[in-house]
Order: sequence, then structure tokens, then C-alpha cells
Amino acid sequence: MGIAFRYQFIKKKEQQKELAILNKPLPQNWHPRVKLLYTTYNDFIPYAFAECLNQTYDNVQGIILDNSTDEKYIKMIRQFTKTHPDVQWVRNVPNKQAKAGNLNNYLCHQPKDSYDYFVILDSDELLERKFVEKCLKFFYNSDNLGILQCNHISGQNYNAFMDLFSNSGNIFWPVQNVVRSVESGLREPASAKNNYQPRVAERGGTVCIELGHGVMISRECFEDIGKIPFAVAEDLCTSVEAILKGWNIKFASQIYGNEEFPVNMNALMIRSSKFCSANFEFFRKYFKDLKNTNLLSCYQKLDLFSFTLSVPINAFQYLSLLLCSIVFPLAKIKLGYQFFMLLPVLLCYFSQGIIDGYFELQRGMKFWEMLGYELQIAFLYGSFYYLTIKSTFLALFKCTAKFNVTPKINDQITLANAFKKHWQEILFSILTIMISIACSGCSWILLSFFPGCLGFIFELKSNRQKEYDKQKLERFKQFDYYALYKPQHESLKWNE
Repeated sequence: MGIAFRYQFIKKKEQQKELAILNKPLPQNWHPRVKLLYTTYNDFIPYAFAECLNQTYDNVQGIILDNSTDEKYIKMIRQFTKTHPDVQWVRNVPNKQAKAGNLNNYLCHQPKDSYDYFVILDSDELLERKFVEKCLKFFYNSDNLGILQCNHISGQNYNAFMDLFSNSGNIFWPVQNVVRSVESGLREPASAKNNYQPRVAERGGTVCIELGHGVMISRECFEDIGKIPFAVAEDLCTSVEAILKGWNIKFASQIYGNEEFPVNMNALMIRSSKFCSANFEFFRKYFKDLKNTNLLSCYQKLDLFSFTLSVPINAFQYLSLLLCSIVFPLAKIKLGYQFFMLLPVLLCYFSQGIIDGYFELQRGMKFWEMLGYELQIAFLYGSFYYLTIKSTFLALFKCTAKFNVTPKINDQITLANAFKKHWQEILFSILTIMISIACSGCSWILLSFFPGCLGFIFELKSNRQKEYDKQKLERFKQFDYYALYKPQHESLKWNE
């Protein structure tokens, strides 16, 4: 909420600064080589990569980094490279070290003179046509910029679930990242003038990180890092490695990409589970290095750790709820403040929704629509309680984090199928409520676990499609065909 408050005061000023950079022409004698690295693992989307290749800047080469095992996608990629002969296809089989291994398999074997910058793309990525040109302007006009993360919208939506809940991501990207970029301070990588040690040029209060896709990285920064760290949160780990080498990371709110929001509730839960376990893995891997470095202020270290542990903290709130509603009452310990637990419970449920609702009102959403949105987003994420607790405790017992690819295809689902998918969280929530009320009579516990009893109904929301959604999905399928078989065809608009 503090970051959102700060964003309100700086957004116009920062937008003007960015536009001033983007209005400058690139020098005619500066023509760096840029590679678009499209990473895919059984989720190749032809129209998406075809659109990314359609850049105004001409010194660009597309590379498909492919871990796929499904013959369906391998055949699609083979056909795509026939239609687009300038695109290089690099296979990395078997799929070791997931996305990080896929990137390293290519980058660590490239000659230094083969590229100057590279862009990391996910399979559903769409880039605006001036994406590369705009990014290069930032690098040319910035000192020691190693990584530039660009803005994203979730616009490739074609059902009611995606349409509604993508609003949260569309608000999160600029609000969080503009502030983090402005307040991240400045560093200098190792050089002769500072005894070949990275140093701080200006202290910061937050940390700006790259988010895994729609990001441009300089060759010098990558070579300084050595490789993309093997971790599920490879983007967060890469960011820390760059910071520890003295490179700066910035966010560009006026350079856009477009991605799909998770296609249904199940896809969103898979992504959330991955984030939770990945953040624990990051914490174990980098806690010591971050604690000891003098390249980050105490505020930045606290910000980074609280940011990465925000999801697991919800799991520890569960322990506090059990203590207040079961353990202490059974032990005959009188608390006298059980009703006060309503405040943190409500704050946790509505914290993200409050920010979303505020900015939705600014965008023109009606007040009553905003209230409906607030209740639905609180209910949806409230139903993730079991998933968060399960992922957190598995991570605490050092179960290996897994890089699960977020599903891109939605199948029609019945109420019975939705119930079958979510029976564990339903049972978990019902038992917690019953035991808590039996032990202490704490009816407020319903606020914490009632969403887990009924949240599965949001699975059905992905079945709903407006006529416009159906037309958009058919258009995507049509442009998939064009991308595979017609080298000269009308291009899909990046902001579809």
C-alpha cells in the first residue's frame, strides 16, 4: 500500500523522463546485434513468436530455444523454421535445469562477437513493434544498465476468468515496478578506477528485479554473471547476481509486451505454487550473500526478503490461527482478544484487492462493480490457503522446487470435475472450521477458511465466453496458421 501511495506522486514525472529518452534517436553509428530468445517447453505458440519478430529495428535475430518432448510441438517448430528461415532452432534435450538450462545451453556457447544484447521471451509473449528499438535507447542513455525489464499487460484473454482477474496483474506491473526502479539506487561494476570491485554510487531503498520475460540483458552483464542461475526463480536469482556484480536494473513503463493471464483457476494455482516454492529456494540460496553484501542497504535487503517471503508468511498466519482458535482454548489459556483476529485476516484478504480497486476506480470502473471485483478477488485468493500452506511446508522440509509450466489450454469443466480437482482444500477448510468452532466457538475463523470451501466454483468461470472472446480465440488460431504456413501475411496487433 505504501508503494502504491508513492506511485501516485511519481508516475507522471517518471513517464515524462522515459518519454524524453524514447524521443531521442539512436546514433547512426551504433547498431548493436540483438537476439530474441524464445523459450518453449511443450507450449510453442506460433503467432506469438511471429509477432515478436516483427520489429522496427533491423539487426535482430530470432532464436527458438526448445526443450519440447511432445512431437506435436516439435513438428510445429520445424514448420515454423521452414516458413521463417532466418530463425535459428536450438534443441536442448533432455530438459535439464528447466528454463535456466535452456538459456545457458545457448548463451554459454556463443562467441562474444555474435550478439550485444538479448531479449528473453516466454511462449505466450507478444512485443510491440518498437520494443527492441526502445530498449536500446534506454541502454544507450543509461550508465551501467545491465538489465531492462519492460512493462506487460495481460491482454490475450478469451474467457471470463482471464478477463476479470487479469486486472490485478495489469495494475501490479507498473505500480510495483516503477517505484522499485526509481528507488533502487545506482551501482558501478568492477573497473580499474574502483580497484576492480563493484561499488555503490547512490544508496537505494528498494530493489528492482527482472521478471523472467520481456526483459533485455546486455552481453557484458551476462558475461559478468557467467550464467543464468539454475533455480525455479531464475529471474530473481539472475537479478541478484547482477546486483552483486554492480550492475543496475531498471523498469521501463512505456515499453510494452503482452502475455496471457493464466487460462483458468487450476493454471493460476500451478503458477502460485511454483512462486511459493521458488521463493524459498531463492531464500536458502542467497540469504548469506545478501546479508553480507555492502552493495545493498539494510532497507533494500529487508525489502527483498519481505517481498520474496510474502506468500509463505500467509502459511505462518495459519499457525497463529490454530493457536488462537484450537491450541490455547484446549490448554485453558484465556486470550480475551479473539475477535481482534478479524483485523489481520481481513487485511490479508483485501490487501491486494484494495490497491486494485483504487486504481480500477481511477480507470473508470463503477463503484458497485469495484465492490463485486473486490469480493471475487478476495474469495479467489482466499481459497489458495491450503495450497500456500502445503507449498510452504514442503519447502521447509527441503522438497525440491519444480519448474512447472503454466497450462495454456482450457478445457470445459463441470461442477463435479471442479470439486474433484479441489477436494483437498475443501476438506482442509471444512475440518479447520469445525475443529476451531468446537474447541473455542471462534466463528470468525469462517472468514479465513470459508473461501476454501467454495472457491472451486471459480473453475467454472473459465467456461464463460462472450462473443468477442470467441472471435478473439478464433483470430489467434487463424494467425497460428498464418505464422506456420504463410511467410507474407497480415500481422497480429501486439496489443490484441
